[in-house]
Amino acid sequence: MKCVLFSPLLIVLIACAHRFTPIDGNKIDTKEISGHHTSVLSSEGVVRIGHLHPTNPVIAHEPEVLRMCADDLKTHRILPEKYKLQVYTMESCKKFSGVEHAAFLHYMKNTTIYFGPGCNNEMLVIGRLAPRWNVPIIAHMSGDDILSDRHEFPTLGSVALTSASEMAKATVTFLKLNNWDQIGIVRSSTGYERLSVHSLQHHIKKKDIALNIVIDIEPYSSPDDIIASGKLVTLAANARIVVVELGMDIHSVTNFMIAVHRADLKDEDFVFVIPWLSHENDHYPWEAGNVDKQEVKAAFENSIVITAHGYDKKFFDDFQKKFSQVTGILPSHYATLSYMSLYDALFLYGLALKDAFNVVRDYNVHLNGSFLWTKMTNRQFEGATGQVLMNNKAIRVPSYATYYVTNGTLKIVVELAAKNSESGQCERNEDMCSEHIAHESIQYYWYKNDGNLPPAFPRCGFTGSKCDYRPYFFAIGFVIFLLTIGPLSYFIYLKQKERLLYDMTWRIPRESVKLLEGKSKSEHSLASKSQSSGSFSGSMNSKQNGLIAAKQAVTNGVKLAIKRYQQVRNLTFPKSELRMLKELKILENENLNKFYGISFNQQNEFIVMWILCSRGSLEDILFNDELKLGKNFQVSFAKDVVKGLGYLHTSPLEYHGMLCLQNCLVDSNWTVKLTNFATDNIIAEKLQHNEIRPIINPDSDSADDSVDPSKDIARKKYLQQAPEIIREIVTTKTLPPGSQAADIYALGMVLYQILFRVEPFHERNKSINKLMEMLAMANDDDQLIRPVFPSSNQAEGYNLQLLSCLEACWLEIPEMRPPIKKVRTMVNANLKSTGKGSLVDQMMKMMEEYTANLENMVRDRTALLEEAQKQADRLLNSMLPKSIAEDLKVGKSVLPQLYSCATVLFSDIRGFTRISSTSTPLQVVTFLNDMFSGFDAIIAKHDAYKVETIGDAYMIVSGVPNENGNNHVQNIADVALKMRAFICNFKLAHRPEELMMVRIGFHSGPVAAGVVGLAAPRYCLFGDTVNMASRMESTGVANKIQISESAYNLLHCFFQQFQLLERGKIEVKGKGECLTYYLEGRSGK
Repeated sequence: MKCVLFSPLLIVLIACAHRFTPIDGNKIDTKEISGHHTSVLSSEGVVRIGHLHPTNPVIAHEPEVLRMCADDLKTHRILPEKYKLQVYTMESCKKFSGVEHAAFLHYMKNTTIYFGPGCNNEMLVIGRLAPRWNVPIIAHMSGDDILSDRHEFPTLGSVALTSASEMAKATVTFLKLNNWDQIGIVRSSTGYERLSVHSLQHHIKKKDIALNIVIDIEPYSSPDDIIASGKLVTLAANARIVVVELGMDIHSVTNFMIAVHRADLKDEDFVFVIPWLSHENDHYPWEAGNVDKQEVKAAFENSIVITAHGYDKKFFDDFQKKFSQVTGILPSHYATLSYMSLYDALFLYGLALKDAFNVVRDYNVHLNGSFLWTKMTNRQFEGATGQVLMNNKAIRVPSYATYYVTNGTLKIVVELAAKNSESGQCERNEDMCSEHIAHESIQYYWYKNDGNLPPAFPRCGFTGSKCDYRPYFFAIGFVIFLLTIGPLSYFIYLKQKERLLYDMTWRIPRESVKLLEGKSKSEHSLASKSQSSGSFSGSMNSKQNGLIAAKQAVTNGVKLAIKRYQQVRNLTFPKSELRMLKELKILENENLNKFYGISFNQQNEFIVMWILCSRGSLEDILFNDELKLGKNFQVSFAKDVVKGLGYLHTSPLEYHGMLCLQNCLVDSNWTVKLTNFATDNIIAEKLQHNEIRPIINPDSDSADDSVDPSKDIARKKYLQQAPEIIREIVTTKTLPPGSQAADIYALGMVLYQILFRVEPFHERNKSINKLMEMLAMANDDDQLIRPVFPSSNQAEGYNLQLLSCLEACWLEIPEMRPPIKKVRTMVNANLKSTGKGSLVDQMMKMMEEYTANLENMVRDRTALLEEAQKQADRLLNSMLPKSIAEDLKVGKSVLPQLYSCATVLFSDIRGFTRISSTSTPLQVVTFLNDMFSGFDAIIAKHDAYKVETIGDAYMIVSGVPNENGNNHVQNIADVALKMRAFICNFKLAHRPEELMMVRIGFHSGPVAAGVVGLAAPRYCLFGDTVNMASRMESTGVANKIQISESAYNLLHCFFQQFQLLERGKIEVKGKGECLTYYLEGRSGK
């Protein structure tokens, strides 16, 4: 019955198929992605893909995208092992060519899945044919709302980001978030059916949002035309919240926004919301080349833009980089976005095919298109465009982001995360099958009204007629002025201060932060760390401390040390933290490191940045045994630390919170600067609430030594903290807020290490974990542990008053510890520089001491480097010819070279197999070493080069790489005669009675030579000359030197002193019969 009903349609399609026009005009573009070519008839496990490619040269590389995705499906083991994908690519979107090609692919090629076409008119036709063929079709560029009608398109799926209906839902979610209950819409007078404003009118009715006015704008209207039409006046009289959508791309609203700007409609009461469906350009409207950039930027200022999260630059850059690496092609902006959606489409099909196969365990399951379609519904996966969420209709529900346009940049303010609703809700109302959950990144971002967005209905009405204060103004104006001027001024002052908090002057855009790959030990900073061994005593040895440099970055030319974390969700800062960060940003002192800022809520990263100090931390310097530091350095370091902490204690921050040797940095002028104050507590709080996560560094045990108290590398810092801090860390595994009394305890620990250059508790030989427990669990004076002053001459250099001050810093009761002023007075009185003269003179003396020590270190390292270089040269010269080795050392590339004539010699020991079988391996190695050493000595006296040895075989060449005219044959002849003479007199050490004999053969002719390999490179010869020389040896006679006819001719013509004897013709493999000769000797020898 079905065939009878649709037979006319089938006849038309088959007729069309007979006149189809392929992409290149004469054939179908067929790509078999996996496996061998299969026949057109259906076969088990072969999935034939119909790819309907738009006739757009910009996206000509869609087949490469399918191939790349298919490779990923195989690599990630998503496709079952036996499945093979075969792609048939044909054109579409050209006079309905896609429809006839879809029919051809179905009836002639048995395709079981379609991707494309990229145009709505053909998609609507093919989408209706696909269920009749029981074949699924996945759209990746078409986002028409009608495609979600499952009565018309029961086997259609879509991964497009341009869904007008979902954009409308997201827009409504944002409107409801801000309690806007009435709006106006500005749309294009033609073609608005495909835009989200068409669906928006349907959705706002269900959400009790009134539509006050709809303004139609003619396409291509100029700003002056729009103003002259009077439509802006009508709009202002009816709405303050305006949704503007004149096309798929944001550039379509440029003229309208310019008109609004020129008409002075953009005050604090108007909010223009712009849905951005398709990113067709790689720049913003105010960056276009044919506009007044300043005017366009001002026109879009303070507008709201809503767009799909899948257009995020990180996803775009990652895919474009991967595609160019795989294919060698760098696609355009538009092509990349199209390719990303096509990649997601095939990836969705692969996941559905896997699930379907796992259900029925049948490799023909792909032939059941309707069943396979059900596996595309209600699922999500990570695709090229980010998180892909499919609803119950196999239509993608994109997540959206709402941006606030300010100063030409888009600042994300609200995340609209996509979510599928409960099945019961979906059955009751199809519009409730999916929803968007709003997450506010920034709450107060509007440029007026303390950051609060304006209401939908102004207090005085749209025309201002509802307010009239004139009767009251004159009566009470003067009284109000007197009574409120003071409090109002103070209130405004407070509000201005509060606004400054939300300005976030310390926030750094992620795109301005360039991470540096290289690390240098000379550039340690706030995250400088020491690898901790299992026992504490092991870490005392500074030579065993593997110092790890801080991660570095550059922003606006400033070199920074950074702490980088993965951001789990969008962050908001409470007022206390905003106030602290504001104070931290403006805090400046010569002994405090400068806080630069924080980057967050961008690219899922949280980055804390400080100015980089070039000489690293005090830990790096004090425990470096190679640095000889005098007392002047120690005195200067101690005073700098005390001064820095004293300034912190009198600042609004009040305390450091994590003072330790690692957080005392040294700049290029040998000034100590404290760092990491305040930020460690913010980081710890974000980690505790799972808002950020460490990014694990593969070169270290942890991403950051200050964030995980369970790590030994972190506990080395905590070991220097006050007992009340350590007790909290051990019991709760969290970092508590600091205090000035805790800073004083830590200051005593830092001064102890500066003065004595030993770590605290070094004499106890306990693990860091054990020491932490002992410090945390001490309950009385007998159990308290504190650092012990060294009994050597080190401690004798400091008076008892200073040592008593350090002990007072370590008192168990925080209130009994001395204040910072008292400690500073004590340090200044008891630590004096030994140098004479002014402060500048003493600094110059310190620099001279450091320079002298540095010169000695450089001299020692230079000597070691020179010796290592000599050893490397000897090794390189033993592996490669000297001329080749010299070229490689200076960085020259050694290209393969053809030599017109050279002589190659092979030799082989007769009976080597028999000797080896009756000897031990060590005896064989000794025997070959003695023999080849003799050969090497002979070669060294001639212009020849040993190419290689394989077992007992020995290969020599002359004339390569240094050409020597015809002398190469003479050199090889002399070497051959001496080798034979050497073997005749050679005695085996373990078998002296054994008579040694050798076969030698050589041949002259052209060869190619070059360096082969990167690991253990070798200089190799190639060509027929090498093969012929090997045949001369293998067909030779023991203790005879067989040479080819070409070698004979050279010797006979140019070197007649050699005695040659014709052997006759012999059979040579691959050459037939060849005339050969014996080299008997040389006249006079």
